[in-house]
Amino acid sequence: MKVILLQDIKGLGKKFDVKQIKDGYARNFLFPKKLAKIAFGEEVKKLESQKAASEKQREEMEILLDELAKKLSGKEFHFYPEVGKKGEVYDSVKKENIKQALLRSISDLKIPEDEIEIILERPLRSLGEHEVKVKLGQKTGTTIKAIINKTAI
Repeated sequence: MKVILLQDIKGLGKKFDVKQIKDGYARNFLFPKKLAKIAFGEEVKKLESQKAASEKQREEMEILLDELAKKLSGKEFHFYPEVGKKGEVYDSVKKENIKQALLRSISDLKIPEDEIEIILERPLRSLGEHEVKVKLGQKTGTTIKAIINKTAI
């Protein structure tokens, strides 16, 4: 049976691919989960136009993410966690904290939240400046600075 994939499926194919698969796999797994639909003449024509539109939209998003990477490169984000008298940080700065600060700074842009990933091995627990990698989309990335301060300015 020929089907059109409606999502990326590991080991099978990418979204909008037309694949020849076994009937049982399609009826029992792909169709109930709405991961695929039957490929016939009309559907294949619709698929080609959807695929072209999707590719164009993806290219536009990549251009926007490249511009954002240039804009964010080296930008500083300040955080003020609770700090003890001797300078020990009681509360850490996590990926989510950094991502929320970054999203607030770019709220005017229409970039989906799932296109931004913060790469951080472990939460930040020391005062000072830390370089943090940010992955934008599938191909683009940049580095920002997360600065952990003792007291608010």
